[in-house]
Amino acid sequence: MDRHCLCFCLLALSLPAGAMDLKQAWDLLQYQGPVYRAAVHEKEAGLENRAIGQAGLLPQISASAYDNKVNGSQRQSGVERDLDYDSKGANVRLRQPLFNKQKMAEYRQGKQRADYSVAVFDAKSQDAAVRLAESYFDVLLASETIVLAKSKLSAFDEQLASAKRRMELGAGTVTDIDESVARRDLSEAELIEAQDNLINARRKLEEYIGETPESLTTLRPSFDTPPLLPSNLQDWLVKAQTDSPLIHARRHSSDLAEEEVKRARAGHWPTLDFVAGYTAGESQSISELNQRNHYASIGLEVNFPLYNGGGTSALTRQASANSSKALDELDATRQEVISGTTREYAGVQSGAKRIHALERAVESNERSLTSTRKGFKEGGTSTNSDVLNAEELLFVARHDLFEAKLRYLMSRLRLASSVGSLGDDDIDHINNYLGPELLVTN
Repeated sequence: MDRHCLCFCLLALSLPAGAMDLKQAWDLLQYQGPVYRAAVHEKEAGLENRAIGQAGLLPQISASAYDNKVNGSQRQSGVERDLDYDSKGANVRLRQPLFNKQKMAEYRQGKQRADYSVAVFDAKSQDAAVRLAESYFDVLLASETIVLAKSKLSAFDEQLASAKRRMELGAGTVTDIDESVARRDLSEAELIEAQDNLINARRKLEEYIGETPESLTTLRPSFDTPPLLPSNLQDWLVKAQTDSPLIHARRHSSDLAEEEVKRARAGHWPTLDFVAGYTAGESQSISELNQRNHYASIGLEVNFPLYNGGGTSALTRQASANSSKALDELDATRQEVISGTTREYAGVQSGAKRIHALERAVESNERSLTSTRKGFKEGGTSTNSDVLNAEELLFVARHDLFEAKLRYLMSRLRLASSVGSLGDDDIDHINNYLGPELLVTN
């Protein structure tokens, strides 16, 4: 059975019939996600640079053969004769570099290119995990927004009906009805926008995993915000500068550029090769019939570059400039990683505080809405506008709380990615926050 088919069967058996969670989406992305698979093939191609660089130091063997039909004439001492004979043969040639500074530099460059491809794959793999989580959470947020928008629309419909009843009883006003209608219409428009956002979010998720699940697992009601380990920023920054795949890739790129300078300078150096060959030939002519030649050769071949129009010097200067550029890009990437790590570390810390504050805001807005509704029904203490505003504030608080939880989880994932440690354990940790099934088909 084909290896990919076997992996697909095992994956299918591991997925339950219910909602897809983030871990299952990550497994699916690694199996059939086009972006991730492209990165895998890119790494496989890059690893071959090691063998390509080594090949220049190994023996080069070539063989050739010929079979010619000769037809012509020969004039000698005033006598012209026809020439009509066959000529055929074969030869084998071996060349082994003994001293070649350019080939040595290319060998080291092959190793650097292979290591660079591994670092790039690590960076792209972690970036794919972050982007997958973003698209997954976008679907959850869009779905939650629809749920809240429907709830708000229902509440505004109820408030409109209440305003109409009060108008019939002589206790309400036309202004209350108009205001309720305006809020209900605006809420309906928000619901339509949320439904469009869900369609777009589902399509984006499909781009990553290759299919659109009918349901996903959403956030559990309980939401813990454990402290970060290590607990201080400096430890995270040290780890980021040591293990970040982006810095590793830039460092390999800088080393590769430095080797290119050495390779260019090596154009001024002589080369020494061991050369061996064997030739066998057979031909016939008027003067000699069935002539056969067999000979072997062995020796050393040295080549001295004398002048090539200044090309070697120009290539050396160009390689030196590119090497300086690679060093500057390494410094820029290091600063970028430090900034990103600092930002996500602060995002986790402040995100936890924001979640707790919004949880309190939801509770206080629920109490406020209850009191406002009671005051409106009893008359005198609350107006229709007060109830509508309280409904709106509760909707905003619930929406912001859900979004803050997702942003907190994303900050933890991005922080792990910044220091180069984002992997299956982090995906599993985030996946533990998910549980209830959420339909995303409409």
